[in-house]
Amino acid sequence: MEYKTVAEARSMDGLRMALTAGVPGPWSESAKAVLKVKNIPYVPVLQKAAAANEELVAWTGHRNAPTLMYQDEPPRVTWLDILNLAERLQPKPSLVPEDIDDRILMTGLMNELAGEGGMLWSTRLLMFRSMARAMGEEKVRDNPMLRNYRYSAEAAESGCETAIQILKRLELQMQRQVEAGSQYLIADRLSALDLYWACFSQTLIPLPQEVNPMPDSLRVMWGSAAQEMANAGYTPGNRLFEHRDYIFQEYIGLPLDF
Repeated sequence: MEYKTVAEARSMDGLRMALTAGVPGPWSESAKAVLKVKNIPYVPVLQKAAAANEELVAWTGHRNAPTLMYQDEPPRVTWLDILNLAERLQPKPSLVPEDIDDRILMTGLMNELAGEGGMLWSTRLLMFRSMARAMGEEKVRDNPMLRNYRYSAEAAESGCETAIQILKRLELQMQRQVEAGSQYLIADRLSALDLYWACFSQTLIPLPQEVNPMPDSLRVMWGSAAQEMANAGYTPGNRLFEHRDYIFQEYIGLPLDF
């Protein structure tokens, strides 16, 4: 992917999105998938993982990715704000269910996946625990990502339980949908939940190197979260990952470009 610098992007109009360069960051890839499905053009802006990103902070007030800037409007950083902006810019195809009960269900499950304290937050804590074991608590203490996630050994232990609980509920949702004859996690058409699960699932079982050329070190780190849950007696079933593969093949596209 060809990125603009922050300085270049600030002088541009339209939609600009800061993305973590060189890695398939799950939040970044999810936001990209939403915009791709809706055919919304954007300018990718360089953000560096675990760095200060001072120019980005000066522009948007945020260090992390994805951060979306549209015209002179306030930045969008949460999954819900990003989705709402995308729905406004391109209403069709909608990634939000029409039925209010389905909409509430999708929003709740999305928050369990992508919200603070949700599945991805919790699996990040498990990855950090593996890092701390390998490098020592003293060496990882000053890592800005660990500070942002308020990492501690106790938080990681609780995070393991939370991640397992959420994944089990997502498995139940998938089972109910299959029994109802649907290929999707909500109702009978694609929603944001399908896209976010597909991208987030890579932090447990990444796609093969030939379609996801991520750094080997990151692949090992992501795999550590699944191993931590396996050590606690839980391994997510194949059905969720079969669904993930379907969403990538039919909607997101492969190979990944980051």
